[in-house]
Amino acid sequence: MKRFALFLLQIKEYIILSFLVIVSLFLIFSNDNSQIRFFRAVAITTLGTFQSGLSVIPNVFEIENENKFLRESNIRLSVELAALKEIKIENQRLKKLLNFKSVFPYSLISAKIVNKSLIQSRNTLTINVGESEGVKVGMPVITDDGLVGRVISTSNGYSIVQIILNKDLKISVKNQRSRVDGILSFDGTSNLTVMNVRKNADVNEGDIFVTSDYSSNFPSGIPVGIVSESGNLDNLFKKIILTPLVNFELLEEVFVLQILPDKEKLELEKYFNKK
Repeated sequence: MKRFALFLLQIKEYIILSFLVIVSLFLIFSNDNSQIRFFRAVAITTLGTFQSGLSVIPNVFEIENENKFLRESNIRLSVELAALKEIKIENQRLKKLLNFKSVFPYSLISAKIVNKSLIQSRNTLTINVGESEGVKVGMPVITDDGLVGRVISTSNGYSIVQIILNKDLKISVKNQRSRVDGILSFDGTSNLTVMNVRKNADVNEGDIFVTSDYSSNFPSGIPVGIVSESGNLDNLFKKIILTPLVNFELLEEVFVLQILPDKEKLELEKYFNKK
């Protein structure tokens, strides 16, 4: 109580001033004199104008809250738009794959890539189908663009695919236009080459190589790559470099062909090569 009394004593001048102002205003507005009426009219007009001016000044806190709401809404819409674009792209890709599957002459198992290695000399993919879906070691793997590789290991629900960018994989191929044969090989760094092609063979840049009839592991006619460089390696053979038709960096889905290599042919060739 003493503190309150001391506080009142400290501001007594302001209290007295406020009281006198209130009394003055009361006396002014209670007076019906013409000059006082004019003063009241001017005061009211001025006060109304001032309030109108204040009303057009936006509330800072309301603007901040509104901006926050708009930013959050913009983020949600951006995420939804990105998701819709991704769905559209995936639908277009799957539609293309389904059309390919409907016209391909072999039974196919659809698979999604769950892991990939593309920076080594022995590159592989991991796909989400395995023995429970009928996948077996040795089955070829393709897309609608061309050859991917072959299955080298399986579990119940997953498989490892040895891709053509793997130095351990050798494939018999032929030039689709000139029918020139060769052996596809990855050099372990960056080049996909066709070996054992004679110097005078008809091979030009832009030609497409496909799997050949001599391949023991793949059906013939599957596109592999397009010639990006064709020149002379030495006095006997050509230097042929291919660009894969499959874009492995963007690859997301593949097909496993439900066919296996001809064991009789493989055994015969293996026996012959040992002699």
